[in-house]
Amino acid sequence: MRSILTQPRTATLIAWAVAFAAYSHDVGLPTKRGNVLIWIALLIAAIGIDRPRSTFWSFVTTWLPLFAALGAYDLLRGMSDGPQQLAHTWPQANIDSWIAGGELPSTWLQDRLWNPASPHWYDYASWLVYQSHFFVPLLVAVVLWAIRDRMATRYVLALAGLSWLALATYWLYPAQPPWMVARDGLVDGHVTRVVQHMWQDVGVDRAARVFTTKATDGSRYSNPVAAIPSLHAALPMLVAVVLWGRRRWLNVVLACYPLAMAWTLVYAGEHFMFDILVGWTYAIAIGLVAVRYRSASSVPAESPVAVPQAAASGVAGS
Repeated sequence: MRSILTQPRTATLIAWAVAFAAYSHDVGLPTKRGNVLIWIALLIAAIGIDRPRSTFWSFVTTWLPLFAALGAYDLLRGMSDGPQQLAHTWPQANIDSWIAGGELPSTWLQDRLWNPASPHWYDYASWLVYQSHFFVPLLVAVVLWAIRDRMATRYVLALAGLSWLALATYWLYPAQPPWMVARDGLVDGHVTRVVQHMWQDVGVDRAARVFTTKATDGSRYSNPVAAIPSLHAALPMLVAVVLWGRRRWLNVVLACYPLAMAWTLVYAGEHFMFDILVGWTYAIAIGLVAVRYRSASSVPAESPVAVPQAAASGVAGS
């Protein structure tokens, strides 16, 4: 019996993991969309190395459209930012202040928990949860595709649809996040961008530029007034809705992930609770449409292991 390391898929996956670990160690976790998509494309190629024809057509019909949709989303999102002083502060600032008794929740949490001179373990945990936004939703798509799940294509469509629905809202209703509202003195108290500070703390200053505006040498795709809905909050909820009910232990993870992201966004000063609730509403609506469509169109099927190769290739490319 051949060693498992001689199997093409295993060897390429190990090579991908080693390369990704080396890149993350030297440069940092990829956060720019282009870098993330390159790593995802390489992962798809590694998984599909033993079925190149099926992988190629699946990449053309499923992944390239998704990559194009997300790339266009980033470009248009960066173009949608107008003058920050014209972005809305109502109702998000008012509702959050009312919930917290007259003080922004971000200010309340940071006054009690944040120490810029000596970050705590939960600051690093919040930083990591925040970064998961850039790759976890796409990794879920890759896993569903790799196991030839019927939900794969519908999840990809839901992912693109949610992003574009959020983009439309950014164009129609630019909104200020907590750190901007506090910076401009529109509310009492100070709000620090904790995640930006943590990037500098871990020694990757250039990644912190993702959080700056184009006028201050930031990313041309950044849009500081793209706050409602919070896509950072929406995507974990979409993942939870789509994957819910498969395993008990997975349900626990799926329930905790959106809550952990919500905590991070409020504590780090990136979003109001109102932004998060709107993002969750968008995600639940789109996720339920995808799940119900799958249920309506599902037919009994054998395990993927027993599916003939020709049929399996067709499913993978759908």
